[in-house]
Amino acid sequence: MPIAAPEAITRSNKMLFLSVILYLAASLGVLAMGIKYVRAEPPLDYHAEITKNDELSEATLRILGALYKVMGGGFLSLGIVLAMLALFGVSNDLLWAKLAILVGALVAGSFSAFFPREVERATGVRTPWRIAALLTALVGVAFVISVI
Repeated sequence: MPIAAPEAITRSNKMLFLSVILYLAASLGVLAMGIKYVRAEPPLDYHAEITKNDELSEATLRILGALYKVMGGGFLSLGIVLAMLALFGVSNDLLWAKLAILVGALVAGSFSAFFPREVERATGVRTPWRIAALLTALVGVAFVISVI
């Protein structure tokens, strides 16, 4: 079995370490979004701006509040899973862990960026799609770094 040169091992370890750090940064961003939505009282600022000409009933606000909690819980669980996969899978250079993070981020990130962006286009009110796009891009960069 050929022995790799020490500089190649060091470079590979540095790239893997950097990718874990980037995955953890994305995880923290997702966790922050989760905390924001779990703690939010409806309507959020941008929702209030979009619906300023409508009167929201108490029932509608309760439904929005429940949806915020569900979405926040989803973000919290995604953030925890991202961190665990980074710490226990990616750090051990497991391709399946890298792919699991990438696929999860692409699915969650595309929904979290595309639909709020469409709302922003339709209403002119700034929505948080940019955060989702940034976190998804961060995971994409981390994936590329982890496999090169």
